[in-house]
Amino acid sequence: MSQIDVQKVSYSYDQKIFAVDDVSLTIQPGEFFGIIGPNGSGKTTLLKCISGYFKPQKGQVLLDGKDVQAFSAKEIAKTMALVQQHAALEFDFTVQDIVLTGRNPHLKRMQTESEEDYAIARQAMQRAEILGLKDRMVTELSGGEWQRMILARALTQQAGIMLLDEPVAGLDIKHQVSFLKTARDLSRAEHFSVVCILHDLNLAHQYCDRIALLNSGRLVSLGTPQEVLTREKLESVYGIGIHLIREKGETFILPEYHSEI
Repeated sequence: MSQIDVQKVSYSYDQKIFAVDDVSLTIQPGEFFGIIGPNGSGKTTLLKCISGYFKPQKGQVLLDGKDVQAFSAKEIAKTMALVQQHAALEFDFTVQDIVLTGRNPHLKRMQTESEEDYAIARQAMQRAEILGLKDRMVTELSGGEWQRMILARALTQQAGIMLLDEPVAGLDIKHQVSFLKTARDLSRAEHFSVVCILHDLNLAHQYCDRIALLNSGRLVSLGTPQEVLTREKLESVYGIGIHLIREKGETFILPEYHSEI
């Protein structure tokens, strides 16, 4: 398990306006950590800084005390697995073909997958509940099946940190819940960290241990769902009236549809 320390990180695309502006936070080992905020608030930029893909102009991201920028691409891939939004593939690959690419960081140059690599991939597909689809062409998958395939690929990397960039965007309610529940349950069972960008505040409330709320690149609030997802904070950030409805121990977050925007 690994700890991520984001220390006063700022990143700008044009050297004028910071997409991420002086953000500091710690993601604990084994934590399901959510990042929320309006469009353009810096969520994906922050995730790319955490992954090492972006080098901050200010501050640093530490992975177990070591600057992420000091890691090689292969070292990062052994430590962090990225699950992005659904993207189309123009060529026919089987589900197993794609899942097996998760072993690439562990292979030497020109080395082919061993039976052990295939076994790890099969186990990952079983855990992601898609083993029965291993021979299906990816062009035939539904959105929910696709995301489970990408989850299985991430598990095949055997990384201690999983970065999820809006993983349930475009999925129906059933598949949103199914994917996030699977990711959270696997995280708790196998003690790897999950950093997840979400737009749906109800899903963030349900599945995240802690949440970072961003606005205009700044960290507005950091804490448990109960601490962050308050009416005052959400109305301030999203600029719309918010209803918090509590029923049978559950909290539901709804916009005030007739409020002025």
